[in-house]
Amino acid sequence: MICPVCKEDMLILEYAQIELDYCPSCQGIWMDAGELELLLNFPDKLLDLSAVEHAMKSKRRCPHCRKKMWVTKFPGSDVDVDFCSRDGGLWLDKGELLEIAQSQTSNENLRKIKKFLGDLFKEKTVRKEN
Repeated sequence: MICPVCKEDMLILEYAQIELDYCPSCQGIWMDAGELELLLNFPDKLLDLSAVEHAMKSKRRCPHCRKKMWVTKFPGSDVDVDFCSRDGGLWLDKGELLEIAQSQTSNENLRKIKKFLGDLFKEKTVRKEN
């Protein structure tokens, strides 16, 4: 998969039930539909950003379908996120995942997410996607 920001190859990072596509150049993260909900511990709720008002066309293209994504504020935060209305994927620039987690989850779950991120980026079993 190609990074929508810097056009470099992204790496697949796996941890528990979550698989993230990570760009080592810009440190952005692509999350497929449902992965952010799993991380934020929203198992019964699927975030649908395609229904958000005031979304604008993004300059970035979805790394899956290559169509232009949309950009909007993530609900309940000041974070601008790019999302694909076709497959529900979400692009997060460096630091945005933690910012969203801080505004969307309990302190206990936030600690788990920080541990997750720490473990994730120390993980030795990283494979490059072709």
